Amino acid sequence: MRFLKFLLIWVFASGVFSNAQSSPQIDLQDVKGGHHKIEEYKGKVVLLNFWATWCVPCASEMPLLGQMQSRYKGKIVIIAASIDDPADKAKLKPFLEKHKAGNLNLMVGPTLETLSDLGMGESLPDTMFFAADGKLVGKSVGALKRPDLEHRLAQMTGTPETKPDGAASTHKKSKNPGGEK
Repeated sequence: MRFLKFLLIWVFASGVFSNAQSSPQIDLQDVKGGHHKIEEYKGKVVLLNFWATWCVPCASEMPLLGQMQSRYKGKIVIIAASIDDPADKAKLKPFLEKHKAGNLNLMVGPTLETLSDLGMGESLPDTMFFAADGKLVGKSVGALKRPDLEHRLAQMTGTPETKPDGAASTHKKSKNPGGEK
């Protein structure tokens, strides 16, 4: 009986620790065909947003993502990973620019199957949050909401939140910044 308890505790602990420390392997490609991994951005908070040009909620959240990339320049990297058909690659950058998100890091390669493999939603947009150490710390399925995103990014970067009137507010650092929604 003692051995069984030990075995159950070991199996549970191994599963918890391996999930907490591992990040999914995602093969991203820039528009020129170069391959990239999340690990390349170690030292910065990464917001990985999956979107498509035909996705109305994706277009709606692009200006917010562009604003956050500007606000947290040097502290975060926002990757806009399009799941559009490779034949539509020429439409991607103009789409981001039209929606005030031309400052995002444009990547291609993921598919709806990729999202399923990552445990994301069945619709777009979807977002993953990685801490500066490269670990996955949160996911968001569906369109991002400004207050939630601002709060999460402020926590993850250790930056005071900005109130709607533009003034900064202080906040307590969360023990689980960027945690699951």
